[in-house]
Amino acid sequence: MHRRLSIMSATFALLAIALTAYKASAPAASKEAPKPAQALTTLGVMRAAPTVPAVTEAPEKSAIRMAQARSVGGPPPLKKFRVLLPFKVGITFFPISVANELGYLKDEGIDLDLQVANGSSAVVQQLAAGNAEIGVILAPNTLLGFSEGVKYKAFYDFLTKNTFDVKVIDSSPISRPSDLKGKSIGTIDLTRGDLPLLRAELQRAGLNAQRDVQIVALGFNMSLHAQALKDGRVDALNISWNNTVSVEAVGVKLKCITCDEQFQLASETTVAPDRIFQQDRRYIIGFGRAMAKATLFAETNPAAAIAIMKKVAPQEHTDTAFTKTFFAAALAVMKPRQAGKYGLHDISGWERLQDFMAAPVEGQPTGLQNKVDVNQLVTNELVEEFNRFDVEPVRKQAMEYRP
Repeated sequence: MHRRLSIMSATFALLAIALTAYKASAPAASKEAPKPAQALTTLGVMRAAPTVPAVTEAPEKSAIRMAQARSVGGPPPLKKFRVLLPFKVGITFFPISVANELGYLKDEGIDLDLQVANGSSAVVQQLAAGNAEIGVILAPNTLLGFSEGVKYKAFYDFLTKNTFDVKVIDSSPISRPSDLKGKSIGTIDLTRGDLPLLRAELQRAGLNAQRDVQIVALGFNMSLHAQALKDGRVDALNISWNNTVSVEAVGVKLKCITCDEQFQLASETTVAPDRIFQQDRRYIIGFGRAMAKATLFAETNPAAAIAIMKKVAPQEHTDTAFTKTFFAAALAVMKPRQAGKYGLHDISGWERLQDFMAAPVEGQPTGLQNKVDVNQLVTNELVEEFNRFDVEPVRKQAMEYRP
């Protein structure tokens, strides 16, 4: 099989490293002067989000509070935790908001401060600067940050299926990636982080992304993507799971030609800086458990979770049918790999992703200069704790929920 990846230019190789899968709709809330962030050679090509102050306490004080909590057998003392998202608050990250609205986070001692940064690269930068306790980040950015010296742990797998896949109109004769030879593929733009993964898929199919296909920038309007498929201006789309919902909402049914269950890559994860992971381990466990409960709640009664999210992000609820479809897609992409194992990472998926990102492209690097020990970055050691709760009360609460 032909094993070479292609590249458009040396500049794109740097820009692709940013790997920002979503376009942020709101900046982080704080307007304080930014702290100097750790030097991140390639991640620095993206604009950093406005810096927000870290909320921490001395280790000895934290230890005293934890001891006091254990002595009375209750939850740990309430503590402020800043959590950064790479994109707007809404259905895309519903487990965090649902957990907060239902009080699951407070039950675990977490006072949530949810903020939005300008993409996954900005989340990495803010964590490197010590400006948050937890971040939700695309897996490629997570690998890049770690390889460049940002010390954190990926402790809870947020998405269990690929964020991006190649899809064609349902009636298309194209059924597998190798059928794309001589065809055109639409994408948002030519500097986004999903492009190296697209090239990897093409390489795996024996194609060269520079010579065998044409990649076309279509912009951020998903209606235009849908129309380009209808008109035949492109033969396929390189598209995220959430944008798939938007394209199909305008009447274009898509079929996936890269959704190989045996070849999934690490997608999006939840990380905490090493210091927080060790010092506030009880809270990290609590955060994961709260998300697990919220996901179970939503699986049990999607309508109840949608009602909660309508209070959180009403702008996503103007079209009831669309919202239901969007939420169903979110549930599908967050479905645990094993029943009752919310947050479980697929280590082999991380290894495959790293191999793709480290592969040379026409003699140049794709972005990952130095491969890392994935087992030092990604951990499943807390998964049992995340899932140690009585599921029946959560299901009962979901079924009995009234807005």
